[in-house]
Amino acid sequence: MKAAPITASSRPSHNVARILARKGGTAFLLNASGMVIAFLLQVLLARELGVDGYGHYAYVMTVLTFLVFPAKLGFDTTIVRYVAAYRSREQWGEVKGLLRYSNRWSVGLSLAVVGVGFVALWLYSDRVERELYDTFVIGLTFVPFLALATLRQSALQALNEVLYAQMPEKIIRPVLLAGCLYAAVHLGTVSSNAPTAMSLFGFSLLATYALGAWVLRRKTANQLKDVQPAFQRKEWMRTSLSLMANAGIYLILGQMGVLMMGMYLGTDDSGILSAAVRVASLVTFAMTAINMTAAPLMSAAYAENDMKRLQRVCTASGIASLAFAGAVLLVFLIFGREVMAVFGADFRAGYIPLLIMSAGQFVSALCGQTGMVMTMTGHQGILTKALIVSALLNVGLNAVLIPAYGMNGAAAAMCVAGSFWPIAMVFVVKRKLGIETSVLQAIFNRKRGGRQ
Repeated sequence: MKAAPITASSRPSHNVARILARKGGTAFLLNASGMVIAFLLQVLLARELGVDGYGHYAYVMTVLTFLVFPAKLGFDTTIVRYVAAYRSREQWGEVKGLLRYSNRWSVGLSLAVVGVGFVALWLYSDRVERELYDTFVIGLTFVPFLALATLRQSALQALNEVLYAQMPEKIIRPVLLAGCLYAAVHLGTVSSNAPTAMSLFGFSLLATYALGAWVLRRKTANQLKDVQPAFQRKEWMRTSLSLMANAGIYLILGQMGVLMMGMYLGTDDSGILSAAVRVASLVTFAMTAINMTAAPLMSAAYAENDMKRLQRVCTASGIASLAFAGAVLLVFLIFGREVMAVFGADFRAGYIPLLIMSAGQFVSALCGQTGMVMTMTGHQGILTKALIVSALLNVGLNAVLIPAYGMNGAAAAMCVAGSFWPIAMVFVVKRKLGIETSVLQAIFNRKRGGRQ
């Protein structure tokens, strides 16, 4: 999508700091609440299921995450990018067409993924523990709803409805799952195991999916009611395939260590590492929350050819993200063992991996919104190349380091590979767009300019 030229007189004025403070503040508070709830949910699951049960549940959830991304076909990010631009131009026919087109593809691909998953599970049934097998069977049935829920979330995000985009998944779903799990185990006769937890996850997913779909329909009723859908199929598909490749690589960078730990050392160690991965992701929590608001602003600014506003979005979001990342990293350095022990005594073994992965997350925050800028401005092809190098590095390092160093090796692989692409993109974004995403880069250049 090329940036559409807009004259200065016709371009609307935007107070970026105010928008990010208001909308980003809402996203931050919502995600912060969701973070606390998700953390408590993981603690509840770990304590109720034990190391074995939690390991099975976490491993299946990791596999489901890998299965959902081809079912989405990259349309989740495509929706954020295009709907935000279409909204700024009031092209509601294209909005309606993209939502309809993406949902149809997602349903078809989800069913295909589920079918392949069941065949693979049947072929390897004699090599899989019974509890793990049952957990897989239950989890596979919910792949279509996971994919469609993600698309709905992206649509609301692009419409700047951050609260409604995040509330079902961040707040309602984990609270519902935790309440159902506790009631089923302590007030009923249901056994505390991974299949039970996965079944209750599915129930909570279906409930929040229905709620989210209803909200999206209400929020778009006035704009889309009497509008004929317009389709840009080739452009959307080309963009989505590229973004799907990027999403898959992000997934490899974040979860491949957990999968390879399970293959090399078993699901107990992979469960502990999975908990450490979740905790380490809190370092870039602010960046993720702010991106909910920043991404549509980036897309709209580029569509309107307003590079100064794009720079302001990157600078304002980068400062807030880096400050939060530094504070969280410090907390983990001092209290990391206690944080991991909340999951259970056995999870203390994840302290060193937590610190290693947190350092990698801090590097990402230091580099700023590089990946989001490249995606929202149509330069995802360059990003893909850097991500491929990082993914290959991740897999290679995991294969070498896990057998020798276990969880610490997996954490080191994720840290090194996960730091490569954002560092590279800092320089690419500057060269391609003239945008400085790193706060330190911006400060250094200002000081150098002041001395000249």
